[in-house]
Amino acid sequence: MTTNEVAVIKMVMIAEDDPSTRRLYRFLLSNSGYKVVEAEDGLTALELLKDAPCQLLVTDMNMPRMGGLELVRQLRQQNSPIYVIMVTAFSTPETEKQAMKVGVNEYLTKPFEYEDLERRVQNFFARPQSQNA
Repeated sequence: MTTNEVAVIKMVMIAEDDPSTRRLYRFLLSNSGYKVVEAEDGLTALELLKDAPCQLLVTDMNMPRMGGLELVRQLRQQNSPIYVIMVTAFSTPETEKQAMKVGVNEYLTKPFEYEDLERRVQNFFARPQSQNA
């Protein structure tokens, strides 16, 4: 690394109520070099994002206390630039439309290949930083 290069910590938040799914995502993304912050629901995610500014959020749509749609709605109301990948097992054209309307960047339907999630995260961080701001 030259003196002009700055080490960028690539931080990803996982908001997922299922502990085993959360662990799997964390394992996958940590092994790819990302710093991972975990939340079990949208309320916890909002709290953690105050102190751990992440560039990317992988969130489940359906979670107790606050689901992914409401989480994204609140983040966008706060003008958060965080990039959002919404994951759901209950996909319909209407839910996908709803997700995009509240500000989700990408939508992924379960079951999916975990490499697909990893590839989407890699593609986000591979973009020029000015696009990720």
